[in-house]
Amino acid sequence: MNGAWIELEGLNLHRGGRPVLQGISASLGGRAVGLVGANGAGKSTLIGALLGVLRARSGRVRVLGLDLPARAMEVRARAGVMAEQAGIFPGGSGVDAVVFAGMLSGLSRREALRRAHRALDALDVGEERYRATRGYSTGMRQRTKLAMSLVHDPEILILDEPTVGLDPPGRIQLLNLIRDLRDEGRRILISTHILHDAEYLCDELLLLEGGAVAYYGSVTGILGPESAVLVAEGSGLDVALAARLTASGVRAEAGGDGRMTIKPASDADLLAFWRVVAETGAEVRHLSREVPTLEDAVVGVMEKTGGR
Repeated sequence: MNGAWIELEGLNLHRGGRPVLQGISASLGGRAVGLVGANGAGKSTLIGALLGVLRARSGRVRVLGLDLPARAMEVRARAGVMAEQAGIFPGGSGVDAVVFAGMLSGLSRREALRRAHRALDALDVGEERYRATRGYSTGMRQRTKLAMSLVHDPEILILDEPTVGLDPPGRIQLLNLIRDLRDEGRRILISTHILHDAEYLCDELLLLEGGAVAYYGSVTGILGPESAVLVAEGSGLDVALAARLTASGVRAEAGGDGRMTIKPASDADLLAFWRVVAETGAEVRHLSREVPTLEDAVVGVMEKTGGR
């Protein structure tokens, strides 16, 4: 699959008479796309539009090159969906739930059973599959829900808060399983408010703030080529030195504890830093590179947009 598989053009969508999505435009073709933003930013509403469940007031939505909502049934047939609020079908075992999901997708019971075991095997669900789901842990429930989204072998996965409620070990295990599915060739949209999850899995990002796009594009793009910070430690790294660096066009700030942070925009800034250090007789004993996290970058973007 080449090119963008999610295309949004001027999307406006109201719910209950209230505007939720406002002028959303983005073109996304990453292996794993992170849909991120605070609660109430419009993530779940956008997922509804991508599946043709919610109809836009204006604008255009295309998934896999198919216009929505006109071709919603085709998109849903090619998508596996793991909804945050949806539970596991009650009254049976894990494998029963996955079989039922397969039959809802149009598979015969025999084929659904075969594929259910294949999906559960891929997610490392052992004999637990035969136990009643009412006794499942949160981790087992999430794995079973993921298997339900996979049973019909979809091209794309749309996962809404897949790691919610999991403890750290369970969260890492599920993220690794999703990463394996991504590496097998499936395109994935993962909606999450946990930015560490998006940073771990995703190569592209759609950041919503107040129903509008605050950023879309590559994860490396939001981090930016200038996002790395150098931390120098030594003597003479004081306010006066920081002022000289600033006058030379180098962004620098003295910490007052023998530490100084430098944000070089180019190799020329690094050369200027060492030149000023030599001229002032300062001493650098240790120089390290700190790269901000995706969370740092997202907070920075939201501050620039004014939090909408």
